[in-house]
Amino acid sequence: MNDAVNEFSKSRIGGVIVLVLRAIGVALGLFLMAVAIPLFFLPIPLGIPLFILAALLLAASSRTAHGVVTGILRRFPWVWNRVKRMFGEKD
Repeated sequence: MNDAVNEFSKSRIGGVIVLVLRAIGVALGLFLMAVAIPLFFLPIPLGIPLFILAALLLAASSRTAHGVVTGILRRFPWVWNRVKRMFGEKD
């Protein structure tokens, strides 16, 4: 999932730091999702981008969420193609 982080986590201190950072990422992602759901129903579209940001944060922090997000992207390849184009990669 994160090769650079896995190199850092080979020491005891690094492992604890990685564990704490991932726990913070999961907690922040879940909090942002909880905030995004009520914002989804407002006339100003703030909920959708916030929910996407929370899902990406969760996918970066949690193996389970990473599997869910990659499964969705495999099921809907047109979404993945749009994401790649947003970051400047050509087909």
